[in-house]
Amino acid sequence: MAMSKAEYLPQEIIIDILSRLPAKAIGQFRCVSKQWLNFLSDPQFIKFHHTIHSHKEDAKLIFVSSSAALHTITFNQNPQNAISRNLNFPQLSHNWVKVVGSSNGLVLVENAENIKYLINPTTLKYHRIPNFHLALPVPGIFSMCGLGYDFASDDYKVVTLSRYKRDLDNIFVDVYSVRMGLWRRHGKLPVDHGVPIGGSGVLVNGALHWLARKSPYYSSVIVAFDLNDETFLELPVPNALDDNNFVLCDLVAFRGCLCMLLNDTEENKIEFWMMKKYGVEESWTKRRIAGLDLVHGLVPFCSISDDDVVLNVDREKLIVYNMKEDLWRDMKVGGITAKFERTRSFMESLVSPMLGKDTDGYGIA
Repeated sequence: MAMSKAEYLPQEIIIDILSRLPAKAIGQFRCVSKQWLNFLSDPQFIKFHHTIHSHKEDAKLIFVSSSAALHTITFNQNPQNAISRNLNFPQLSHNWVKVVGSSNGLVLVENAENIKYLINPTTLKYHRIPNFHLALPVPGIFSMCGLGYDFASDDYKVVTLSRYKRDLDNIFVDVYSVRMGLWRRHGKLPVDHGVPIGGSGVLVNGALHWLARKSPYYSSVIVAFDLNDETFLELPVPNALDDNNFVLCDLVAFRGCLCMLLNDTEENKIEFWMMKKYGVEESWTKRRIAGLDLVHGLVPFCSISDDDVVLNVDREKLIVYNMKEDLWRDMKVGGITAKFERTRSFMESLVSPMLGKDTDGYGIA
């Protein structure tokens, strides 16, 4: 019996072809045979696939809906329309309250019981982050959290900063290693770095970032936690930024850069600052966004083309803003009611939250 040419294709060529397909399609091809299941699930293939796709501007959104469910938003060829999908984890409570952050396709989410899960919205695999016995009791504390990837150890880390509400001098730093499945008390945030003022850690350049205030003059700084050597450092805020407006600012990651967003709704003034060269104060560049009558301000989520950016306006709706033409238009997300204030961007990937062998709480929906 004659054999087809496809049967003579070397495996490395097949792998190269498959590695260029979207992550969602890889899941379907794993059903072809046991052999394909094995090599498409191999950690080396997953890394290779991620490396190829990590450079593409193909971000998606994940958010908590008004019914406390998790949904994703995918953008199609018409940037004014988007497709929403409900993420169904049958074994988990759907009472979600927060999307903390994302890294390489993994997303850290939290439910109403203050339980955190590391999930992959594409593969629907998940890992429950265990409670830390040294964590401060939830009532009466102020806590911030972030997710990031440590390239040196090939590990994902969850970092929390927590303090009692009336205690500004003792900010505890706890780090969870996904690979090891262990929490540890890193120590305290050095007092001279200031007091972080809230929000999830913003991941840029292998570090998590928070806005902070320094005493005695309450000057404004950005505090960064390097995920590799686990040290704190300071980054300068834009020199032209008025300290009095600091409380109106948000810290965001956009196109791989650290950015600050000034939402002065009383003056109807939106300033978008981007640090184009990491750590260099002179590299901050400013752009103004006008023409929007805002109550709560806006937040940029992701790029969907060279010029088009998806923005969250007044926590209630999404718009597409064209930076080149300085024009904006409403985005329609079919069948979804959400205020979009609990939203983060992520990319599709095959990366698994199940890094370690000794950790529990793993599952697949």
